[in-house]
Amino acid sequence: METGKKIDLGLGDISSDSSVDNTEVAATSDATPVASGDASGGATLSDTAQAAPSPVASSTDGTATSGTTAATPGSASGGATLSDTAQAFDIDEDDINIEDREAPIVLLFGPPSSGKSMTIVRLARYLRGQGYTVIPDESFKCSGEYKNRCEKFKKDLNTDRPLGGNGFNEFLMVKIIHHGKTVCQILEAPGEHYFNPEKPERTSANDFPPYMTKIIRSLDNRKIWVFITEAGWDKKPVIKNAYVERIKKCKDQLFDKSDRFIILYNKIDRKEEFFESGHILTSRAEKAMGNEYANLQGVFKNQNPITSLWRRYDYRFVPFSTGIYGQGTGSGKPKYTESKDLYPKLFWEQLTRCIKG
Repeated sequence: METGKKIDLGLGDISSDSSVDNTEVAATSDATPVASGDASGGATLSDTAQAAPSPVASSTDGTATSGTTAATPGSASGGATLSDTAQAFDIDEDDINIEDREAPIVLLFGPPSSGKSMTIVRLARYLRGQGYTVIPDESFKCSGEYKNRCEKFKKDLNTDRPLGGNGFNEFLMVKIIHHGKTVCQILEAPGEHYFNPEKPERTSANDFPPYMTKIIRSLDNRKIWVFITEAGWDKKPVIKNAYVERIKKCKDQLFDKSDRFIILYNKIDRKEEFFESGHILTSRAEKAMGNEYANLQGVFKNQNPITSLWRRYDYRFVPFSTGIYGQGTGSGKPKYTESKDLYPKLFWEQLTRCIKG
């Protein structure tokens, strides 16, 4: 068993040092989460694909992506220009409105099928139980399609089915409100807008749709970047390296000194070695993440000669699972059972620290 202190679930008891420090987190009071999809705790591709009611390509966490990928016109250098990108995403750039210029904006940064939609749903369910209000920002866009998506999100909060992935031009702004004040705003956008594994050569920080460039560059709101990594991501090392390079270039060109960073290691329930005696071995999970995504930790190495003595990296690490995915008994339909509250609680604790400091 790894040595080190057991992290209590109370706010403030998690070390702000994101380096590997042999800490443990109590996973449950009864048993380690085990998914019905496969022995490692996550639904397999074949499980979800067989259960999917529509012709989409399924992911291992129950999310789905469109069976076809829209082509983005590229420039001669291999990266899409802003005008190219706008045409490919078919987004009305004039119909984007962020009224709240103070509340931090949380950017869930991850490739397609990394679990962004279900991460928001799981976090929202937890926060509603803690007295928060979670609502889509209906003023973000005026189109009828966006209004329909807001209504769909409200229904999705009570779902017991895996959610489909976002379409190529589907996105949503979600507000987290407490005691009448907006605590933060979470932007959900298609994974292709952040990183497209089908086009790994496009790592330039300029290769964003204009609406995202506007949010990132033009607004004074603090940005909290949540980089979603996946335990056992089924991609070749060259794809993972390209994803890390994309993050690095974004950090070099786009990040502001007030920005904060979280690395969310999703689908950890796939890995039995991250659990022991009902606890999450956080340090072991973080070390595995660093090995799987080579040089990602180095992107956030703390360069301050003083604070680096106790904080090696300028990110916060969150082990995460949205829940269990499989097929319902008898019906054979896709079934979703949410994860223990531990996971969204850990995520919200770290988000809160990024919001406040």
